[in-house]
Amino acid sequence: MKESGKTLMWGLLLSVMLSSACADDGEEAEIGEPTGMTGQTADCEFDTVTFKLADGSLVEVSVNGLQVEEMNGAEKSGADTVEVVKRRGVRFIDILEKGAITADDVTPVNCVARDGFDPFRTKLAGDATKLPTFAFLRDYGYVYVGSPGDKDPLYPEMEGRSLIVDYDLSADAEVPASLGGKLTALNMFRWKMVEKVDDGQRGILELDPKP
Repeated sequence: MKESGKTLMWGLLLSVMLSSACADDGEEAEIGEPTGMTGQTADCEFDTVTFKLADGSLVEVSVNGLQVEEMNGAEKSGADTVEVVKRRGVRFIDILEKGAITADDVTPVNCVARDGFDPFRTKLAGDATKLPTFAFLRDYGYVYVGSPGDKDPLYPEMEGRSLIVDYDLSADAEVPASLGGKLTALNMFRWKMVEKVDDGQRGILELDPKP
């Protein structure tokens, strides 16, 4: 065998050995795994948000590929207090534009989460005037990836993989009076489990919901 052929053969063997070593360390298994909201654009494992329009039709929108930004959010810190935190997420203004979803600014928006939580028909007794408006969701709302907790029917499978709604606000004064005028009053509208897992397990964002 010529010297050049031996060099090529040893080179190929070394490449195979190095590739095997990387696989043993688990590095190769990580290639292609979803990165969530850590990058410049969303790359979520469960990436679909479903809207129910006023006519009852459903529109699915994937958040993947949309721009990720750092925004303000709220984390419960006590029975009646929240701490303002920084989160990375995708704004609803971009989600709605991608889905070509429009509505009047004053259109109320509700969410029936994947676990069945429905503030409009339970805590609010069907009073749509107490719901966030389309304009509020569009201008301040966003989704981020987080842990919905042990009330999730798919716990612990969905821990750290669920899409959750929050609002880019940092002070009580920024919250409309119709929504309680405080960051804590938005807790029931920080909807969790809004992603589609499959056709039978998904959250639904309702535009102009009916009792």
